[in-house]
Amino acid sequence: MSSERRVSTQNSIWLRYLYPVLVVIASLIIVSYHYVSSEPVNVIDYFSLIAYGTITLIMGLSLFIVQRVIDIREVYFYLLGGFTFIYISLLLDTLDEVYIFLPGGAHILEDLLRLVGFGFIIIAIIKWIKHNDHLKLRLLELANTDALTGALNRRSFDIEANREFANAKRYDKPLSLIMLDIDNFKKINDEHGHFFGDLILKSFSREISDQIRTGDFLSRWGGDEFAILFPETDVDQALIIAKKIQSAVMGIDLVKDRKKISFTLSQGISTFQDNDYDVMQIEERADRALYKAKKNGRDQACIL
Repeated sequence: MSSERRVSTQNSIWLRYLYPVLVVIASLIIVSYHYVSSEPVNVIDYFSLIAYGTITLIMGLSLFIVQRVIDIREVYFYLLGGFTFIYISLLLDTLDEVYIFLPGGAHILEDLLRLVGFGFIIIAIIKWIKHNDHLKLRLLELANTDALTGALNRRSFDIEANREFANAKRYDKPLSLIMLDIDNFKKINDEHGHFFGDLILKSFSREISDQIRTGDFLSRWGGDEFAILFPETDVDQALIIAKKIQSAVMGIDLVKDRKKISFTLSQGISTFQDNDYDVMQIEERADRALYKAKKNGRDQACIL
């Protein structure tokens, strides 16, 4: 960690702890003021004094604890506000057990502060739950997709492919698969660096996503190899989509050192056949078709 970042982090910590420190100082001033200016009560309820005092101390400590455990901005501010209001109301209750400093009707203020404090805490809990739900969805998304391109990973693709294959076989529906591979990707990586290679993969994936339909499944199998599954799509329709993708990719121009760099891709197409008993057979034919496209000179789509 650089010295600048270390100083920034230290400043941030001091700023976060400044608020509870100021609250404690203000509390000490209030206690001192009423010790000097208020009259002591005739009969002290020591049980209530200990109860209110203990809870007040816990709420005061919570103002410090919250600084360390809450990093969600909205939750942090609502929780801090709630703890502060409850802390003040409990502090007033505690002082009430020792000093006479508020008229009877003014005790409504303590109840109001406590009510507002609990309201803030409830809002904080709701926002925390919503944040956790969002976090779970995000983690699920990360578990199912490729981090670089946003396409499905191989495991998720296999789940979808097996389900769609079962539907195709059961209801005699067409199902097509395209395997795609960026031509000479290793050479591009070697000449322009892996950062530029990653940029190509992201641009490539984004362009393909724009060309396919909702309900089609794009997956990155590894490196520069991708696969697209097309439910209820026959081989002729898959070929039309492959040509659209081919044209779209040719239009991608990335700039490196003031030079435009374009790339092409090879595609292998296969479709469900009546005697297929596993989706891997479609994948194997598509892979052989991809190899054929590369062998025939690349920048084309072949069918098997």
